[in-house]
Amino acid sequence: MTDAQNTARAIQAALRNDWKEAIKLNIDILKEDKENVDALNRLAFAYLRTDDTFHAKKMFTKVLTLDPYNPIATKNVKKLSTTGVAISDSQASSPPLSPLMFLEEPGVTRVAPCVNIAPDKVLATLSYGQQVFLKAKKHCVEIRDSKDQYLGAIPDDLSHKLIDFLDGGNTYTVVIRSIGKNALSVFIRETSRGKKFVHDPSFVGTSAYVGFASKADYAPGEGPDVSATGEESDEEPPEEEDTGSHT
Repeated sequence: MTDAQNTARAIQAALRNDWKEAIKLNIDILKEDKENVDALNRLAFAYLRTDDTFHAKKMFTKVLTLDPYNPIATKNVKKLSTTGVAISDSQASSPPLSPLMFLEEPGVTRVAPCVNIAPDKVLATLSYGQQVFLKAKKHCVEIRDSKDQYLGAIPDDLSHKLIDFLDGGNTYTVVIRSIGKNALSVFIRETSRGKKFVHDPSFVGTSAYVGFASKADYAPGEGPDVSATGEESDEEPPEEEDTGSHT
């Protein structure tokens, strides 16, 4: 079996929460390529899921010898060194996700990089494949976790379209596609259409988005709502992160 096939199977095992199989497959990959950073990170994460923090830290540390600035390994080694734990209880109890969730379909799915991202300490609690939720506001669509904690916002042009679709009764499943330093992207899948948009696909074109949302795109005094319940709060909104020019 080729490395590409093993990689695909290892990812599918992780999405099923079959961590013993994920460990076996990533070890097989590393037998052929000892410096495969992605396989090392996957193996370390699988060890974490089986409560083997010793080997998890060992694998993350090896990643850093090959890639000193690797954000996944850096974050987890730091957490393991200070707390002995690298994933939260909410992550550990996440339901398994079908690999089909990540298959892109024209008009039905979209990968969206987030803007106005939550602080790194919040991003550190998240995991690849974790289900999150859309929350429509007046001028934007926010991404929130199962506890209604603010994670980021969808770029403005896509937000404006999603607000209309959500208001029209469309429903979507959203999972985390990638996490990095000051970076978060989500995979959005249309799961049903309201009567108003029964013949209209949610996503048209190949670009994930046209422009970025900024603080100026929110109504005066609104900003991203970072309160736990979505109610008005005296807390300051998260500072807008410099996401650079992404496409």
